[in-house]
Amino acid sequence: MRYLLAFSYIFVVLFSVAAQDEQKNVQIIAIVDLKKVASESKAGRGIDQQVAEKNKESKKELTDLETKIESMESNKLSGSDPRKVEELQLILYDMVKERRFQISEAYRTAIATLETIIKDAIKEITIEMGIDVVFAENCKDITNEVIKKVDLKCDHIDLNVVGKNK
Repeated sequence: MRYLLAFSYIFVVLFSVAAQDEQKNVQIIAIVDLKKVASESKAGRGIDQQVAEKNKESKKELTDLETKIESMESNKLSGSDPRKVEELQLILYDMVKERRFQISEAYRTAIATLETIIKDAIKEITIEMGIDVVFAENCKDITNEVIKKVDLKCDHIDLNVVGKNK
């Protein structure tokens, strides 16, 4: 019932605007959830999967190096140079930072490519469907606020059925 009411309202608004000024064209408006497109498209899921794999590989490599350094540190007592162990720990830290940066940059590049493809897809769809305006991410849903305002103005409307009472 709510959906019928909402559809009826949209239908009435669109056609009342058209009726008010027959010379004006009614604008067709659409909404696209960019985050959903990015996360549910094959390309978006592929990017996320690749990032997860690269992070996993990087973590394993760095864990292996860390284990070797710890083993060298435990061998300090048996003659390893403590300065060499500290030096290797600093190198490991720099490697972690560099690898995170590389993965982050690759992710940004892939997302920028995906954004371009999404924008092109939106342009194509707007042309195909005759859509004039597309709202994206920053679109504010005021449905809950409207409900609150309606509730403040009126909490009950009597249904007045005209005709014989039985």
